[in-house]
Amino acid sequence: FGSDASAKSRRVCKFLPVAKMAKLLSAVAVTALSVASAYGDPYMFTITGACDYHDRIDGSNFVKQGQTASGAPYYKAMHSETYIYYDPDCMASQDGTPRWIIGVVKPSTTSTHDLDGDGFCDYIGRIDSTDTSRPPTSAEWTLHCHGTYRLHHIFLLEGNTTAQATAATPAPSARTTTQEAATTAPPSAISPKALLLSGACAWKGFMNGQTLELAGYTADGSPFYKGQTTEEYLY
Repeated sequence: FGSDASAKSRRVCKFLPVAKMAKLLSAVAVTALSVASAYGDPYMFTITGACDYHDRIDGSNFVKQGQTASGAPYYKAMHSETYIYYDPDCMASQDGTPRWIIGVVKPSTTSTHDLDGDGFCDYIGRIDSTDTSRPPTSAEWTLHCHGTYRLHHIFLLEGNTTAQATAATPAPSARTTTQEAATTAPPSAISPKALLLSGACAWKGFMNGQTLELAGYTADGSPFYKGQTTEEYLY
């Protein structure tokens, strides 16, 4: 990102996994996206991509609480009363659109529709879906931002427990040692799917808050990342 003449003027750029791995590991031991998919609905989501009006939920860890009447899992933020859940009909109109919702009211686990019980659709965000197994991990959500509804690309990084991660990690004898295999089939269970940049100096301030997505692996099996909206790389 360039050099400064004085060491005192340098800023440390912190590349935080969107899951904020240090925070996650101290709260609940987790692993990244590819491991979680082997265990059905994930134990945890970490969200990123919300508009600035809802920046408080960016980086929030949503932990599975149980299931609603439809059999869909629902999640609660670890540090706020914010939930992700599936509602077959949030208007209670009997012909509403099924969708995943981010809201501030705990969903009912017995109601079959209008799970927050307010008689209408009021939420932070939603995405229409007929898949009750889990919310999409990378998709365009409609968020209520500054009094209007806007589309935002939301990432939900999945995580499960360390014990499950250990069980899913191949034994050393089962791993291939060829250079080609290391490039095309790396140990993705330890590579975050996205990174969130913060701490850049003023000259590179436009990069603060940028999401860098996993773009592939180099010849030695290391991951490399590309900016979601820029031609910036981390490798």
